[in-house]
Amino acid sequence: MAQYKTKQRAQVVECLKENKDKHMTVEMLIKYLSNAGVSVGRATIYRTLDMLCKEGIIRRYELTVDNSACYQYIDEHADCSEHFHLKCEKCGELIHLDCDHITELSKHIEKDHAFKVNNSKTVLYGLCAKCAGL
Repeated sequence: MAQYKTKQRAQVVECLKENKDKHMTVEMLIKYLSNAGVSVGRATIYRTLDMLCKEGIIRRYELTVDNSACYQYIDEHADCSEHFHLKCEKCGELIHLDCDHITELSKHIEKDHAFKVNNSKTVLYGLCAKCAGL
């Protein structure tokens, strides 16, 4: 991994690594870093996230029409472009959906409708089992 020029940028990377099983929004990053006693400006966080996305160290997930996004450190999640995601409209959880039926749907859309789905940006909205009471 590249060396980061500032301590603040390194702390953003460390935060994402420590939370690699989560999808972190900018607000979550700010809160996490603040709770750890780290003061990092919003602009620095955005610049760092953009840089990390370009370097392929994190992945950006677009969540809503208003262009909000969350970010995830890539290691065991390097295959996220291979599956869809489920977004709970109540609690905000983002779930990786590894499902043969969805894979078949993607193949069907490509073959029969001449359209290649970008799975890393494909999010289905609804309620998770906990929020739906299932």
